[in-house]
Amino acid sequence: MLELCSIASGSSGNCICVGSSNTHVLIDAGISGKKIENGLESIGLKADEMSGILVTHEHIDHVSGLGVMARRYHIPIYATEGTIEAIYNTKSVGKIDKELFCPIIPGQPFEIGQLSINPLHISHDAADPVAYKVTHGKHKMAVITDLGTYDDELINELQGLDALLLEA
Repeated sequence: MLELCSIASGSSGNCICVGSSNTHVLIDAGISGKKIENGLESIGLKADEMSGILVTHEHIDHVSGLGVMARRYHIPIYATEGTIEAIYNTKSVGKIDKELFCPIIPGQPFEIGQLSINPLHISHDAADPVAYKVTHGKHKMAVITDLGTYDDELINELQGLDALLLEA
């Protein structure tokens, strides 16, 4: 089983919950911590049950609640080096313990609990933006936000998905 729930999407903020029976992650935290907590509660989850926050890029509508969630719950944050550096320079996010950041590399899958996650490089006007393809067992889904242009490599990565959340 693999589930996806959009808590918020659009220019006012982005936050998506993806998970299996016992591993859940947030993709982006672009709304207030309180709205994230309320959104998770509405689907029967709690913020302290999140195994990670996957950041697509550093724009404020993707990270505005990141600092609050990191400070309050000590949730590991997964992002590319370029995105991490840009987050450090986003004053409104506030101070985040550097030990919470887990650098990732586009095209190099990693595991969080039961989830296999593949960060995919995408085109967008940000430091080093990515989309995320998440796999659990035979189920696959992807979340792509703020997609500029696409190429054959990205199209190939998206074949055979059970679900795709695409914002462009």
